[in-house]
Amino acid sequence: MFTAVSGSGGAQLRFSTATEASESPDAFVAGLRYIDIPPDSLFTVRFGGGTWHQFAPLREGRSHPTLFALSCHTNELGGLQEPGMLEQVQQGSATIHTLTELLPPALGERLRTLVPADVPTITLSLHSAPDSVLSSLCGLARRVAGRVRGLSSTWRFRLRGFVGHRGHVVRELPRTPQDSLLRSQLTERCEHDDTFQIVLHGYRASGNLATTLLANVLEGFLANRPSGVSWLMTLRNALVRPLGLRTSPLGCPASSLLSPQRERLFAGRYPVLLQSVDPAGQSAEVILGADDRHLRFRSCIGVRFVGDDAHVTLGTRVQCRNGFGRLYMAVIGQVHRTYVSPTMLAMAVEYAHRRVRVVEESTVLAF
Repeated sequence: MFTAVSGSGGAQLRFSTATEASESPDAFVAGLRYIDIPPDSLFTVRFGGGTWHQFAPLREGRSHPTLFALSCHTNELGGLQEPGMLEQVQQGSATIHTLTELLPPALGERLRTLVPADVPTITLSLHSAPDSVLSSLCGLARRVAGRVRGLSSTWRFRLRGFVGHRGHVVRELPRTPQDSLLRSQLTERCEHDDTFQIVLHGYRASGNLATTLLANVLEGFLANRPSGVSWLMTLRNALVRPLGLRTSPLGCPASSLLSPQRERLFAGRYPVLLQSVDPAGQSAEVILGADDRHLRFRSCIGVRFVGDDAHVTLGTRVQCRNGFGRLYMAVIGQVHRTYVSPTMLAMAVEYAHRRVRVVEESTVLAF
């Protein structure tokens, strides 16, 4: 049995169930079957150890790789009768070359006169019918893409791989919570208002305090920045710097954490405009923000325990000061709501959660 991935040009599997190929080439040809595999497909094949088989390009003369396969032999001794081969397998010195039996010369001559169209063939196809126009176009696209990818391996730069990670679920709340500090900010009017939340289940059960988690989340905004948001801020800074607007390498919801002001600090380190901490350690909130020529923004980052669950929120309010501010928010408002805020919150909470786990594991090891 083997599991394989066909190359960008597809693959053809050839099998014959004949057992006495050397004595009867015609019997071998009569038992011959072809299976056409589409390009870039993962598949598994199982057959007996005495089955004649061959793997070839789907189209003759193509230089695309045929397939990459990983085989699994349940019994390396299965089907072997020659004493020399049996001894090699038992000693662990056998190789694919020594275990492969080639076709007899007479049968090779017979196959060279064989017309492929006369061999019964099963064609497997994904998404479109075999030999259809759509199937041909898909095959062409994959062959071209495979050729380009192959050529790219010879270029001076190398294509990098990426790892995607789905962390804690971020959801947008329908409205700012009634007890949020953000309710006290920009009360006269605001042109943008959103709040996002992540729930950490069972967080309180370990005896953690809201202030500790909030401090770690604030550190997460600084230490675990989304690369996409950083790129957007670089572009934004380049565009607004000639206009004399405020610039920051950190996304606006938390950019004031880089402020040099030290009059009001949370946890003795993070500059904030306002903070509220429950003496029992059940909740903690801070207000961040800044005033610019075109708008004012206030962000509220909070932690509140509901049972054993920790609710971490990030809310933002924006008040436009002039027409340019309204135009600015019309351009970036949707990106802020659908990408910037939820992504920054997710990565900050991931950082905080990771720090807590490291501390807990260290405590267990010390104990």
